Amino acid sequence: MQIAFGTARPSFAKGYSPLYHAGETNRCPSCTRQHWIVGRMVAECAFCGTALPLEQFSTYGASPRIERTGPTMSELPEELRAIS
Repeated sequence: MQIAFGTARPSFAKGYSPLYHAGETNRCPSCTRQHWIVGRMVAECAFCGTALPLEQFSTYGASPRIERTGPTMSELPEELRAIS
């Protein structure tokens, strides 16, 4: 995306990314209203349909986040360890 010198840049090009913050007053960046339909990953403005990512998911991609919480390799019995 090329922008001529002296022209206004869109807000996302400047590093601004609006987020929906739970428990706070959130105004829609498009229509400035405050009514939201909140889902698991995004909140959608009830009037204009603008979708904002929820604050707690802003640093994650669309793929599911997987964390290992089980025992480490050294804690497993010998017969359950991976063959290397």
